[in-house]
Amino acid sequence: MSDEVLFKSSADALRFAFNYSHQQYDRPLMNRMMGGQGGSGKGLSGLDGAAQAGMIRRELSALSNLYRAVLVARYAPRSFPCTCGRSCCAGSSINLEWREAVNAVASYATDMVPGGHGRFRPRRELVFRIYGSGRTLAAIAQDCGVSEQTASEHNSRIVIWLRRGREARDDRPEVKSIEVLSDEAAQRVLMQAGICRA
Repeated sequence: MSDEVLFKSSADALRFAFNYSHQQYDRPLMNRMMGGQGGSGKGLSGLDGAAQAGMIRRELSALSNLYRAVLVARYAPRSFPCTCGRSCCAGSSINLEWREAVNAVASYATDMVPGGHGRFRPRRELVFRIYGSGRTLAAIAQDCGVSEQTASEHNSRIVIWLRRGREARDDRPEVKSIEVLSDEAAQRVLMQAGICRA
């Protein structure tokens, strides 16, 4: 095996690991025997790809549950194509790993962000909104029985905690967002394992 680092960044490695499809197939034996034909891939198909995705995920097991959940919510696909033809899925099925990760992030947001006690359902919907559900604040507020103002206030707190963080001020230090902290932690473990450069 060469000492070549396969991924330029930890984000590339995470996208690969969380998007790796179990339905990928290695090139046919005849194509592999012909050598150079078949593209400039790095051997990450079939069992090689599955092994690499597994190694990346194994390294992430050193991270906290919150950081792992945030990484899955950010980098894993929300759904997979489905060709069953039934009307229930409309051509795609939810990625259960992604859904559970977003639920976990919402649970942490309820516990860690001020004002969340007893507000799991609105916070869950707001975290799903942040990760792409497309729902409006007004729709979330109505479904959860809170005012749009309340939904907006909770959304602002969650966005600061999860995505933006807080800049340093005269009397207080910078506070990094949970997404930044998760990315930094993933970068550290993946670089130490020789999986990525940065």
